Amino acid sequence: MSELESRSVLVVSESSLSVDDLDASDGTVSVTVLTGPTEVFEKLTRSAYDCLVLPARVHDRSAVELAYGIRSLFPELPIVVAGSDPDSVAPRSDITVVAADSVLEDAVAGAVADRLEGDPPAVAGRPPSPMETLLLSIFTEMPHHFYAKDTEARHVLMGRGFNEPTDRIGLTDVEVGELQDDHGKAALQDELDVIEGRTDRIEVEEFLDLSAEYVETVKVPWRDSTGDIAGIVGLTQDITERKEREHAFQRQYERLVKTALVAAHEFRNELQIAHGRVERLEAGTDETAAIVDSLDRLESIVDTVVDLSTTDSRLAEQKPVWLSRLCREIWDALTEGDATLQIDSDARVVADQESASLLLQNLFENAIEHAGPDVTITVGATDDGFFVADDGPGIDADSPDRVFDAGYTTDEENTGLGLYVVQMVADDHDWTVSVSAGPDGGARFDIGNVDLH
Repeated sequence: MSELESRSVLVVSESSLSVDDLDASDGTVSVTVLTGPTEVFEKLTRSAYDCLVLPARVHDRSAVELAYGIRSLFPELPIVVAGSDPDSVAPRSDITVVAADSVLEDAVAGAVADRLEGDPPAVAGRPPSPMETLLLSIFTEMPHHFYAKDTEARHVLMGRGFNEPTDRIGLTDVEVGELQDDHGKAALQDELDVIEGRTDRIEVEEFLDLSAEYVETVKVPWRDSTGDIAGIVGLTQDITERKEREHAFQRQYERLVKTALVAAHEFRNELQIAHGRVERLEAGTDETAAIVDSLDRLESIVDTVVDLSTTDSRLAEQKPVWLSRLCREIWDALTEGDATLQIDSDARVVADQESASLLLQNLFENAIEHAGPDVTITVGATDDGFFVADDGPGIDADSPDRVFDAGYTTDEENTGLGLYVVQMVADDHDWTVSVSAGPDGGARFDIGNVDLH
């Protein structure tokens, strides 16, 4: 590299390497060596470089994918990859791939010299602006997961919130192995909706088996200097603690609702008895009229209590939510025995999350009560909604739909209100709910007419 005029070159090598190894001791070229890709974006943003040299593979990934992401942010930066890699993505015309075993070979130096002919690159070859360093600090220092993707929804920049910043560069979410297939496809479609202008904002909560359990993701357009969409900018943050607090409040709310419904059921039974006895008294007297008026007022009060307890927050906000996230959130607080929850397939449903959680909780509790503490409950998506099935004894009723009637139960110790609440929540959403025999001999509840997002 001694033939080059005064230029700066950034070299990444996963093996031990010094500047002297690159024959840069005469000062004609300034060489900075990194032993890994972690600081690549910081170096390119905060310092001026005229060329970047990468080994064939970085962190067991093709360097061409990393180069792809770097070129999206530094489009004029010459990049030389030392070593063709048959497993990599097809090399791009603006990335030079040299058949070499390491960055030390003369062929690499020659390729760097060829790429440095002419004017220095406009972005990476100049000192950074305050805005560039500010944005880099947001991406690298904030505890949340910031990222940017190009018009093909490929990662071009990542923060350190959940991952090593270079682990996903050049990949879409569909190509990221840690994500479930259906979640990756849904995330990609969300981003394409933003990139292609079908929406200007995506906001969704998820349950992920990653470093964070519950996360909230917001994605908005990334616009270039002309105002055109250059990709998306996203923020994913860990909301596990917040969800646990919400979960505790939700459980308390559900207990109050159940208490109100049980009390109302008992009151109505007693009122029905009282009405029957009043009918035996002499009609038309002032005493009987007063008693009837009192009973009617009590019935009105009971109706008001039920209405307030079940509609205070009903359908306050309907938004997309992963079915698996709702199920796991309820399941973690509901079961202590040997019961098993299986997610057969996942979907995002548009629902009021508190009401939908109440529906699922009552279906789970119904299965545990009737099938026993070692029941296996399976949840999955259907063409127009989702189902909840168990491997218990099934529905013991002449007309299966009777199980949704208030007070219906085959166990004297139960209130018979759980499935009534399920029907009520379904009606509030304009969903349908039906019961049938499950594939494992138990009961299967199908929730239909659901808006799947």
